[in-house]
Amino acid sequence: MGSPAELIVAPATVPGAGARAIVRLAGDGLAAMLATLVDRQEDALLHAGAPARMVRGTLAVSGLGHEWGPLGVTVLLWPGPGGPIGGPLAEIQLPASAPLVDAVVAEACRLGARLAKGGEFTLRAFLSGRVDLLQAEAVLGVVDARSPAELASALDRMAGGTGSALGEAREELLDLLADIEAAIDFADETTPDAVPAAPPWPAMVRRLDACAVTVAAVAEGLARRDAAACDLPRVVLVGRPNIGKSSLFNALVGEAAALVADEPGTTRDWLEARLEGDGRPFVLIDVAGVDDMDAGGVEADDDAAKLTRAAHGGAVAEAARADVIVVCCDVDDAAPVVPIPARAVRIDVVTRCDRAAAPAAGSGIPTSALAAVGLDRLRAAIASAVAALPDRGPAATVRVAVAARAAITAIAAARAAAEAAAAGGAVDESIVAAAVREAADALADATGATINRDLLDRIFARHCIGK
Repeated sequence: MGSPAELIVAPATVPGAGARAIVRLAGDGLAAMLATLVDRQEDALLHAGAPARMVRGTLAVSGLGHEWGPLGVTVLLWPGPGGPIGGPLAEIQLPASAPLVDAVVAEACRLGARLAKGGEFTLRAFLSGRVDLLQAEAVLGVVDARSPAELASALDRMAGGTGSALGEAREELLDLLADIEAAIDFADETTPDAVPAAPPWPAMVRRLDACAVTVAAVAEGLARRDAAACDLPRVVLVGRPNIGKSSLFNALVGEAAALVADEPGTTRDWLEARLEGDGRPFVLIDVAGVDDMDAGGVEADDDAAKLTRAAHGGAVAEAARADVIVVCCDVDDAAPVVPIPARAVRIDVVTRCDRAAAPAAGSGIPTSALAAVGLDRLRAAIASAVAALPDRGPAATVRVAVAARAAITAIAAARAAAEAAAAGGAVDESIVAAAVREAADALADATGATINRDLLDRIFARHCIGK
């Protein structure tokens, strides 16, 4: 993505209506750039090592101010090296006008800056040690969050607790490695203050145990938070009102989670249940019954109509987010016209097959919640569809899981050898050292302490421009 010293610029807010917009600049030569873009009251805009501050001014009369007039702007300054990205950074806050934002960015590029690539500001923060890789990827998670739970999970990762805990475990492993290698190097020393010829194995076993517990807890906690944030595949039941869809939901879940009645509109909201599908969990969702997915037939303005429109809107939103859609109809009615997302898998189901009429051949999987007919077949179809979905786990979560498994395996190998040595058995210290080094390297990969530049570029290229 270029040198971290290059002067870059990008809009940092999405286009659209709003009170203010932000243009972000960073790199060497920032002070001179701002002096050309903004007329301000202060004599000096940036001093290396100075604290962050806010400066008010106007668009420079000699530049953009000539065309746009003396528009007031606010500049937030981080001179560096103590700022968010470890170098000079500025955010120009100005009225939220898309042409104005474009003009400021274009003027900065004319004066020598280049347009930042996706994730380049976050990459600089990572390279300067201001954030670890887990926090950097959490920035993307915040941008892409589709629900409050997903946003909370991404913000939790941004707070840095996960990377900090893994970093502390890695530091402890490196200290252990230093102790073991010192014992190897000084094994022949006989002076009173020399390093002992053999490491204190019982203490090392306890230290290795503590590292393993920390790594396992971090990986488990990260996976649990992401699962709670609905990163699991979503299987949505849709159908017309009062056709047994909620009864089918209850039968699949195994308990009366959904309210069931012979009255259309019984389900006004949606219900969720976490289920297992041949080892891969998913979320099963029951939404309100709908006659058509755009709810265009509800014209009244009374409370009941408003509730119906809200229920239809929730069903539309859930269908749009679905990975698998189970389209339900009963033996007396056709399936509704449901817009299926391009990425989603469709499974057709005929409900209430215990009734007299028989479903037409090929119309869907025949089921009956009352008679427990077709439930196993439907469960198998859902499990198969879920298993075929691409992995939705965030890259950070997947990398931590892989790194944690590798680290715990290596720690276990080191611990077994150390425990044998503590019991008086023969041990090759170099074997223990190699296992501890392998565990430390795995944790370094998880947090980005050591990672190749090509992989970094690939990770940060997924970020938005201006982030």
